[in-house]
Amino acid sequence: MNDGKPITRLFFVKMKKAFIELPDEEKATYMQKDRANLDELGMKAISMVNCGWSTDEWDYIGIEQWPSLEAIKKREIFERDELEIDKYTVSKTYLGTDESFDDYGKE
Repeated sequence: MNDGKPITRLFFVKMKKAFIELPDEEKATYMQKDRANLDELGMKAISMVNCGWSTDEWDYIGIEQWPSLEAIKKREIFERDELEIDKYTVSKTYLGTDESFDDYGKE
């Protein structure tokens, strides 16, 4: 499947009103809990793009690197059970592995 390569997760997120309206202290606690789990599972942030100013469809697009599919599965359970992510966001995610672009279109 991934031949032992790290897994790349591409995500698209739109924040729901329920998150936007949380008091600042609750938002901070939520994000700290979120970050602790990301760090614990070995996620490496590659890029986070704030695109809410240019489109109504998504607020953020991000690229993460994960050590294994097992870590992503644990993350998905945490997002569902602990963060109740569907209550606060609309999102899409895609998984893949990195490939070199060095030789693309070259003879």
